[in-house]
Amino acid sequence: MTDNKILVIEDLTVNFDGFKALNNLNFSMNTGELRVIIGPNGAGKTTFLDVITGKVQPTEGRVLFKGKNLRNIPEYKIARFGIGRKFQTPRIYLNLTVRENLDLVCNRNKNVLETLFKKTSENEARNVAGLLATIGLETKGNLQASFLSHGEKQRLEIGMLVAQSPDLLLVDEPVAGLTDEETENVGNLLLALAESHSIIVIEHDMEFVRQIARQVTVLHQGSVLCEGNMDQIQNDPKVIEVYLGQETSVTPQQLKMLKIAAAIAWSDGYLAPEEEQIILDNFSKRFANNEEQKEQLKEDLKGYLSLTYSWEELVTELENDSEKEFMLQLAYQIIKVNQEENKAYPKLVKLLNLPEEIVKNIET
Repeated sequence: MTDNKILVIEDLTVNFDGFKALNNLNFSMNTGELRVIIGPNGAGKTTFLDVITGKVQPTEGRVLFKGKNLRNIPEYKIARFGIGRKFQTPRIYLNLTVRENLDLVCNRNKNVLETLFKKTSENEARNVAGLLATIGLETKGNLQASFLSHGEKQRLEIGMLVAQSPDLLLVDEPVAGLTDEETENVGNLLLALAESHSIIVIEHDMEFVRQIARQVTVLHQGSVLCEGNMDQIQNDPKVIEVYLGQETSVTPQQLKMLKIAAAIAWSDGYLAPEEEQIILDNFSKRFANNEEQKEQLKEDLKGYLSLTYSWEELVTELENDSEKEFMLQLAYQIIKVNQEENKAYPKLVKLLNLPEEIVKNIET
C-alpha cells in the first residue's frame, strides 16, 4: 500500500446467514480521488458503505482508512477519524433555517438551543457563509429548511457533511428523484468538492454518472466486476451483460454500428421512442433472416441503446462502403424525425467520406 491510498479494502466478505452481500471484494482509491460505484440492485453497494462506516462488521477481510484497520471500531469513532456519510434521504433539521443547520454542524460544541439563541462568532459566520456559497444556497440562508426543494435539501446535507471536515465523503444516491436541473447542480457541487476532498458516490442514474465520473467501479454479486473510465465501462461486454441483465448475442461488428447509431440519436441528450424504433427496425431488417430472429435481435439490442458512446473513432473502423452507407441512411432517418440531431449528422457525413452521389441519393 502506498501513502497516497486513502482507502484500501482487502479480501472483504460480509456473510448474512449464508448470503454473501460482499464476496472477497478488493478495492482501493487514492487521496483526492472522485470514485463512482455502480451496479445492479443487490450488487452490495450499500453494504460496501456500511462496512466502511462501521455499521456492519466484515466476516472476513479488512478495511484500511489512511492505513488504520477499522475492524471493531464504533461508527462514531470512524466518523471522527474523517469519514462522513450522506444517506439517500436528506437528514437535516427541517425546522431550522439553512444557515442554522450549517452553524449547528460547524460548531460541534453548540446544541440546538445555543444555535438558536447564542450569537454566532465572526469566524463561525465566515465559515457558514463560505459553505452557503459552495452549495449554491447563499440567497436562502434565512429560509426554513422545510421550504427547500428536494435537490436543495440534498445540497444542504452535503454542505453539512463538508462542514464536519471529513477526509473521505461517502455519498449515497444523491440525485434520486431530482429534476434534470437539480441533478446538474448536485453534480457540479460534487465536482467542485472533489478539488479538495476524496469522494465515493453510489449512483444508479447513468446520465449523472457520465456528468461526474472520472473513475468507475462496477460491483456485481458482492465483488468488483471491473474498473475504468466511463468509456471503458460502458463498452465492457461483462458490464453490459450483468448491468443490463441480458446475455450478449450481438456480434462485435453489429455492436460497433449500433454504438454509432445510438450516439447520433443521443446527441441532443435524449433518446426518443421513435428514434429507438428506427434503429431497431433497421438493424433487424439488415441482420435477421426471419420474424423470430428479428424480434430476438431487437430485444438483444435494446439494452445497448440505454448507454451513450463516443462514436467518432468507431466510424473509422467500419469495414466497407456498404456498412458506411447503412449508417448514413440510418442517421438520416433519425434526423428526419428529430431535427435536434442535425448537429451530429454533418460530422458523420464528413467522417464516412462517401461519394457525393451516394449522399445525395440518401438525402433525397
